[in-house]
Amino acid sequence: MDTIDDERIVRGMLSWLCEPGDARLRQLLAQHTPIDVLDLLLRRGVSFVRRPEIRHLPLSRLRGEAAAAVEAAQRGGGRVVIPADPDWPTGLRHRDGGEPVCLWALGPAPIPPQAGSVTIVGSRASSSYGNHVAADMAAELAATDWTVVSSGGLGIDGAVLRATLAAGGRAVAVLPCGLDRLHPHQHRALLERVAETGLLLSAQPPGAEPTLARMAAHRALLAALTAGTVVVEASTRSAALQTLRQALDLGRAGLVVPGPVTSVLSAGCLEVLRTDARVRPVGCAGHIVADLAPPPAPPGR
Repeated sequence: MDTIDDERIVRGMLSWLCEPGDARLRQLLAQHTPIDVLDLLLRRGVSFVRRPEIRHLPLSRLRGEAAAAVEAAQRGGGRVVIPADPDWPTGLRHRDGGEPVCLWALGPAPIPPQAGSVTIVGSRASSSYGNHVAADMAAELAATDWTVVSSGGLGIDGAVLRATLAAGGRAVAVLPCGLDRLHPHQHRALLERVAETGLLLSAQPPGAEPTLARMAAHRALLAALTAGTVVVEASTRSAALQTLRQALDLGRAGLVVPGPVTSVLSAGCLEVLRTDARVRPVGCAGHIVADLAPPPAPPGR
């Protein structure tokens, strides 16, 4: 492609070249248009850090490979979402202040608005109690037309997605990898079902494998996407609590299921309830709706 005038395609290509939130890319985008940035990187030799998966490719192949990756994603039913789109999540930032150059989406459902959507996450090594509570909450919320967002992870997150689908609701799964690299592999069939009726969403381009740094971007997206984050089970070092804290820092609601005091999987939930006054305990879908739903308009308005 010698002339690129579609910002969506260009941003998809930049995302394929660089890590989301890359400081150098962010600096260039603050000073130039995306089309000019792509030209600076690929024609004028401005140095940048490539994604690990493409470091072996010669510079001469990068433009063609990047354009082909975007085209293949769109041909397969995927789409590239950019900050100019009306459904771009507000407040989406990494801890270093960076923002993904675009998002990658797959599935018929739109990116949900904050109002009427909720993120539910929890421990990977969940208990039967936690799975039961998470599934009940997700099913009840889905039945009342809430969009339920989680990761594709094992444990609580998988229970949330399965229950939402079983209730005929809108399920959104946020992944820390390219949407052609469904993670974890144990949930491939589940995530494929989400893509059939709901939405898969990622800040990572096709071909990107999950890494620790990409997990952080994935948690930022989980936190920014909805009106609030609910944690069902979490140890004191659980990544689910990091998602909760990012949601709180964005001004979203932070909700926690207290859980039994005898369970190590509830230790993180109990600790955050004790130490952060912004967090509220919940025990059912009704509590979540009460805390997240906007108040009714006064009579006569």
